[in-house]
Amino acid sequence: MHTIKRIGEGILWGGIVFLFFIVASAHLLQIPAWLKVTGRMHPMFLHFPIVLLLLSLLSLWIPAKDQGLLRWLNAFRLIAALSAVITAIMGLLLSLEEDRSGGALQWHKWSGITVAFMGFLFYAANNFFHQHIKLGRGLTIFACLVIVFTGHWGATLTHGSNYLFAPLSAERKVPVDKAIVFDDVIKPILENKCFSCHGKDNIKGGLVLDDTIGIKNGGKTGPLYVAGKPATSLLLHRIHLPDNEKKHMPPKAKPQLTEEESLLLYAWIRSGAPLDKKLTSLPVQDSFRILASHFLGAKEENLDQPVYTFAAADNKKIAALNNNFRVLEQPGAGSPAISVHFYGKDKYSSKSLEELLDIKQQIIELSLARMPVKDKELAFVAQMPNLRRLNLNYTDITDKGLEQLSGLKNLQEIALSGTAVKAPSLEKILTLPQLASVYVWNTSIDSVQLITVRKKYNKVHIETGYFDDGQVTTTLSPPMIITPPGIFDQPAKVEMKHPFKGVEIRYTVDGTKPDSANSKVYKAPITIDTSTTILARAFKKGWIGSNDTRAAYIKRGFKPDSIQLITPKDPKYDASANLLSDGDLGDLDPRNGQWLGYRQNEAGFFLYFHDTATVQSLLLNMLQNTGGGIFPPSKVEVWGGMSKDGLKLLGIIKPEIPEKNAGTRLIIEKVTFPTTPVKIIKVMIDRLAKLPQWHVSKGQPGWIFLSEIVVD
Repeated sequence: MHTIKRIGEGILWGGIVFLFFIVASAHLLQIPAWLKVTGRMHPMFLHFPIVLLLLSLLSLWIPAKDQGLLRWLNAFRLIAALSAVITAIMGLLLSLEEDRSGGALQWHKWSGITVAFMGFLFYAANNFFHQHIKLGRGLTIFACLVIVFTGHWGATLTHGSNYLFAPLSAERKVPVDKAIVFDDVIKPILENKCFSCHGKDNIKGGLVLDDTIGIKNGGKTGPLYVAGKPATSLLLHRIHLPDNEKKHMPPKAKPQLTEEESLLLYAWIRSGAPLDKKLTSLPVQDSFRILASHFLGAKEENLDQPVYTFAAADNKKIAALNNNFRVLEQPGAGSPAISVHFYGKDKYSSKSLEELLDIKQQIIELSLARMPVKDKELAFVAQMPNLRRLNLNYTDITDKGLEQLSGLKNLQEIALSGTAVKAPSLEKILTLPQLASVYVWNTSIDSVQLITVRKKYNKVHIETGYFDDGQVTTTLSPPMIITPPGIFDQPAKVEMKHPFKGVEIRYTVDGTKPDSANSKVYKAPITIDTSTTILARAFKKGWIGSNDTRAAYIKRGFKPDSIQLITPKDPKYDASANLLSDGDLGDLDPRNGQWLGYRQNEAGFFLYFHDTATVQSLLLNMLQNTGGGIFPPSKVEVWGGMSKDGLKLLGIIKPEIPEKNAGTRLIIEKVTFPTTPVKIIKVMIDRLAKLPQWHVSKGQPGWIFLSEIVVD
């Protein structure tokens, strides 16, 4: 028994030392796989020390003089202290692995360390506390409070800050005429299903959803949604992934969105994703307003819904047809009408469309945008007699398929952008009695044909996106840079285009934003033979100039023979230092293994050259994602020389801090200096010490991400 006690005490002392070692050097550690497994055991192990510690603390309140009982109580305190220290170590290892931040994590971390230390203290100084019983009992009360609050913050990390009272708050609904879209409709859904990972107390992936700033900024993977475009919005893509997919949201183990909640989020994005507007400011027929009014408890008769004469479909049929890639929604409570939207190009099949014929009478809206739909499959669509709106944008249909739709007498709107349809077949559906709007952007129908068609069918609005009367104030989409960015050896030609006719593309190569008066006009492919970042914008009379598109082209320079890290990278982004010279600029996803990430300390590298290299500049390819806390560095220093002892400062830059909502993009930082022969270059890159006041994580250090270093 004595030997077991001594072994246990040795493990306890070693554990407490190891615990404080992790605390002191967390930013330097790279956790091996077997320790990551140990860290992930934290959630299932933590219940043991809570019970054991509470019982061991109780022993100070129980008078005991029997030596045998005292020995057993002392052994019990040893087990309690050991379990507390081991659990705290597991928690610290888990925190090093997970991409989380926020107040709850920090409070849980430090309170857990405090609990472990107090468990150790109550065992190691047990005789002292028995001699000073009032002090000991007072500290047991304090320890119990710390245990309670540690559990509370742990539950906040797991379930969200409002988990305990969520059933009560979920029932609190404001009147429709006072409801604000985000605060009273969208936020309650996110609060119940998303805040456990993306609330201000528990920030995972840089995404904070509890205010309008956070939801606009998005997270490390980019914007959360594209207003008016649910089919291309990340939020809906993640919701509709299969439950067993790693990126499905909410995670499979968490409470899932109800069908009503999913439809609300879809309708909200389709309606333009308003945030601070009153719900009643939206059009009466707006599907989001109708669904939200029902969500808030409004009576159907006040919603002014369209009246349909056909009967409702069987609920079992609707449920059987509804899945992650074919979403069925009803525009209002009690309405027999159904809207159908397809997602996931590789999940689409002719059969998935044919199966809808079981409810063909009830379908009023069908979206097949960007699905590989063929002409023969439109025969199924032609059997939907009550179809009002049909989206066939960027499908594979031709004139032959379009002509099959000439019998849809109730069709009011059809979208044919990006398809191969021509004017003669378009005319055959323009005769439909209810048709009001047709969208034919990016088709082969030319302007002369459209003038004729518009005059002949002047009651139908034909939207092309190409033609205006000089009064249009819509913002143009950015131009497309066709030539992929990257590293080049020989002079490269950069090609650009824009899908709209009559658009003028202007560009710059000096990092400034192009304007409509002074910047160069793109007329032919641009030849580049030096490292260049091209910024391009689109302009057209009567339109608002587009946002800029940028692409970096870097001429391959002197490739180092080896690269040595001076400072350790963040363990969550454990890529090889060799990627800094592999010729791959990386993409916008920081987790794809193409990036080195730093946050706790500056980034430092030695570049070694076997032969003398005569250099005059150094380029850094970096990532910017302001929503995720990824910023340009505060300072870059470049040192060079023929040996480590003879290095001298060659150049230094201090990049500008981006403005709020600057978004996600690749950035190039260049340090120039006098021509210098070198065999060794040292690069030191300081991360932003404190994020700006406007950032959701203000005051915390910023991330820096690097993917390529080019020496020229």
